[in-house]
Amino acid sequence: MQPSANLPPQAIWERVLGILQVEVARGTYEAFLRETVGQALEGERFIVGTPSPFAQAYLEQRAYGLVRDALERTLGRPVEVEFRVVPKGPGAFPTPPPSPSPPVPPVTPGESLGMSLNPRYTFATFIVGESNRYAHAAAVGAAEHPGSKYNPIFLYSDVGLGKTHLLHAIGHRCLERGMRVLYTSAEQFTNEFIRSIREGKAEAFRLRFRSLDILLVDDVHFLIGKEQTQEAFFHIFNELHNASKQIVLTCDRPPKALRPLEDRLRSRFEWGLVADIQPPDLETRLAILRAKADALGLAVPSAVLDFLGRRIYRSIRELEGVLNRLSALADLTGRPITLELAQQALELPGTTRERRPLDPEEVVSAVAQHFGLEPMALKGPRRDKVTATARHIAMFLLREEAQRPLTEIGRLLGGKDHTTVLHACEKVRLQMDTDPQVRHALLVLRERLHRLASTPE
Repeated sequence: MQPSANLPPQAIWERVLGILQVEVARGTYEAFLRETVGQALEGERFIVGTPSPFAQAYLEQRAYGLVRDALERTLGRPVEVEFRVVPKGPGAFPTPPPSPSPPVPPVTPGESLGMSLNPRYTFATFIVGESNRYAHAAAVGAAEHPGSKYNPIFLYSDVGLGKTHLLHAIGHRCLERGMRVLYTSAEQFTNEFIRSIREGKAEAFRLRFRSLDILLVDDVHFLIGKEQTQEAFFHIFNELHNASKQIVLTCDRPPKALRPLEDRLRSRFEWGLVADIQPPDLETRLAILRAKADALGLAVPSAVLDFLGRRIYRSIRELEGVLNRLSALADLTGRPITLELAQQALELPGTTRERRPLDPEEVVSAVAQHFGLEPMALKGPRRDKVTATARHIAMFLLREEAQRPLTEIGRLLGGKDHTTVLHACEKVRLQMDTDPQVRHALLVLRERLHRLASTPE
């Protein structure tokens, strides 16, 4: 293992996070530590960047001793810790004072506005595989030729699969080319818009976007149910699109599944290119693990990487998390990284383990049993409400949990075509938010399927 003191600050900090992930409550880690960064090691002082003053205050007052202890164990010498709020450039959505005709504030080329871009999230650090190749190509195209062909670009996936990484990578590439970039989350956009209304600066807020070259918005599903914010975003979207300014959006579902969102917004999200990111295949998972191990300065045997890659399968975030825990265990125990130590890392909280892939028939049988039906009922022509609901849920689980292709799901469940299956999956995804019975059925069935997948055949 490379000596920690010789590593870059972020690599040192990721080892420390691995230790803290083991030692602090999961809620505390998620709320106050996950988004921190290692900024600098200056003599006997290590500087940690925090995402907000609140996180800074909490870590200084409640977790200083834990953090310092973990750092000292990692570095092998005494060190002091300083927490600093990560700079956010000129400020999130800065706006000029109100006036009868608010001027458009100037933006210098190559300036990043809004939320900070993560320096680790670049195209160079993004591992490309079959599951994300199309989305990656779309992102590179947006960065190299913004506004020229596909606009907007709409990237969607489950959490932890890399869509935010691509969004930041686009931002970095455009900044390198001297463009004016604004990256924000839909939640931050909403908060800043509400503040502008309260302070009488709504028009200035909207005009601020006119000087941008590229707008990057994360998690646009957050706009659901916020009618005034949707109205503001609609006009900003139109102005930028009409001016051939690039817009890139990310979401946890495809545009068609954003049913509660205004139709005019949903249709605009489909104007350009829509690309999804699937869970990484084994080859990609192994490449991600190797890259992460190199970044941490870890010498991980190929057998250990293969062991982890075959058991962590749902998200890139989980792959990185288990490697952090493995690094922490090696540091804490002084033991070499072996299969036995990797097994211990997997047994720590917060890891999804895969014993074996789910058989599609297992999914169909589990759903049928839950609804008091025979499996053949889901494969036949019956269309009563209970059977139709069960069939839709089976389609959804076959896609989400068993990772089966749409065409295969359609053949299994009555010879349906792939568009019918896709529509059923989108319908179930919407019902998760609105129908307690569907939500409960999915919760129970997912737990059952996870237990099945953890049981050897």
